[in-house]
Amino acid sequence: MVMMNTFIYNKISLSRLLLPLLFFALHVALTVLAADGSCLDENAIQMKMQVDPFPKAKKIILSINAANSHKNWERVNTLVDGSEFKWEIQELILPNFGEIMHENSFTAALEKSYYIMKETLERLQPDILLASSKGVGAIAYLASKGLWIERPVIFFSPIPNPIGGLVSGSSYEMEWSDTINIIKHHNIRPVLVVAGSSIDEEMFISEALQEPSACGLLDRNAGTFDNCKDWRHVVVSGDHSWSSLPQNEVIISKLIDYAVLWIEKDSGNSRNTMIG
Repeated sequence: MVMMNTFIYNKISLSRLLLPLLFFALHVALTVLAADGSCLDENAIQMKMQVDPFPKAKKIILSINAANSHKNWERVNTLVDGSEFKWEIQELILPNFGEIMHENSFTAALEKSYYIMKETLERLQPDILLASSKGVGAIAYLASKGLWIERPVIFFSPIPNPIGGLVSGSSYEMEWSDTINIIKHHNIRPVLVVAGSSIDEEMFISEALQEPSACGLLDRNAGTFDNCKDWRHVVVSGDHSWSSLPQNEVIISKLIDYAVLWIEKDSGNSRNTMIG
């Protein structure tokens, strides 16, 4: 993807995005960095919550690397020390994914990676899957195989790709529509989508997700979509490479804090519903 000049939203607010999480007394403060725009800064988010007298088990987040750019997860994991939550990101790098994709197809690369993904999921039993860019297709593929259903995911700048028999490549709109239908059909939720603020990210992710065949209109204040229940959309300053930049590692840790908090609340509501 060819990146264009960075476009900063006049208002990027996470405060209302976190309103559903009042159960945990979460407070978000955004720092305005310039008169013509705002962005999510590593010092901009402050979280306050009651201390849980019954500490929760550490959440395992599996990042599936489908020929994506390098991210220093080891460094990000060290940032959890200052968090109220305990989580750890582990990475599965799919061998030769890029080569197979370019020489054959995205579908062929997924099929070649099937057994290593299946074995890793069975061995680690992760709580959350995380995927960047075309990795959204890997999670849709896993869902279609029954390997990840009714479970949460985090997408960093997701870009769909055609998958034989699953995702049509007839148009970019169809790629999004089919990918989202798979995710929704298998009740994958909650879903946190984080995108950059550049024009390309706006066009290919934020606007594409708002198509009627995708998630419908986005409430930019609340970060919710009309047609995708339990999805949240967050925009951070930067282009498609934002999640690979060292200066954004603290932002990533705060986004994961938010995702874990949201998932804990969601699972708590589900348990209460079952008991009731």
